[in-house]
Amino acid sequence: MPQLSLRRNLILTLSLAIVALLPSVPGVDAQLLRKSDYGAGLTLAFYQFDETRSKQMSEVTSLKQTAATADEEIDYMTRTFGIEDMKLRHLRSIGLREGESFTDVQVVNERPFNFTVVPRTVTNEDVRVDLVVMFAGQAILTVKDVVVRNYETIALRGGRGDFGVREFIGPDGKESVPEKRSLLVTMTAAITLARGLQNRPTDISRATDEFGSKVTLAESDVFVMPAVANRVPPRFVVGSSPKGSITLEGIVTPEGKVTNVRVLDTPDSALNVKAIEAFRQYKFNPARLNGKATYATYRETILFSKPGPL
Repeated sequence: MPQLSLRRNLILTLSLAIVALLPSVPGVDAQLLRKSDYGAGLTLAFYQFDETRSKQMSEVTSLKQTAATADEEIDYMTRTFGIEDMKLRHLRSIGLREGESFTDVQVVNERPFNFTVVPRTVTNEDVRVDLVVMFAGQAILTVKDVVVRNYETIALRGGRGDFGVREFIGPDGKESVPEKRSLLVTMTAAITLARGLQNRPTDISRATDEFGSKVTLAESDVFVMPAVANRVPPRFVVGSSPKGSITLEGIVTPEGKVTNVRVLDTPDSALNVKAIEAFRQYKFNPARLNGKATYATYRETILFSKPGPL
């Protein structure tokens, strides 16, 4: 699973969007806008941790700081709350309008790991969120109407499941095996005008034809975005430690392969070739349109951090 490094960029982008958009609303102060004029940029990081070795933590905890990377967040949670053996399993940043639902599905340890998030109400000060996390068909976290203030990060403690991994050095290098672990989710909110939202669901994935042209959906159509079945990490020169994040987009075929990869954002063009090479090796459960496998775009952000001990 990728490392975390999006929060500061997301907050900065959305802050700039607010500044850019407010002048286009003549005579209307941001404080007086209707709730429906606002949207929420939500960054959710899903961690495994060892509950048996960790101190007891509340089901919902407001954090006093927002981390920029997974390593920073893990270090903060370990020092402040006594959380042990945290590992990032999934990350998603999504921009949603009030009442809009988003479901993301990944394959973890060969079983579906999915979450559904809905910002029920959004004001200029906070967002009230419903979140359900499922693994292998079982709910491991359910929260209703949890409040997240603008630019705040909260931590949500979930249940146990076989979604964890234990890493070790084997004959072929770093290897991992499934392991039962507890779930910890951090959620950061950045509130902006709805029309200034970044990372909209259609940015992450949308139905296309085989040439990548957008397919216009009717209101009755049901589109399910592709699910990553297997990620392949980029392989860089031994000893190098790239920083930042690279965002790519490709077309996922009905067979679950990736084609037409392009780089949308990169900290260093020298990283592009290896990142594209890795993304092309991803395996997907393909997108479905009205139950039938279809072509679709998929946007992936690969986040880098310093390698740590096993």
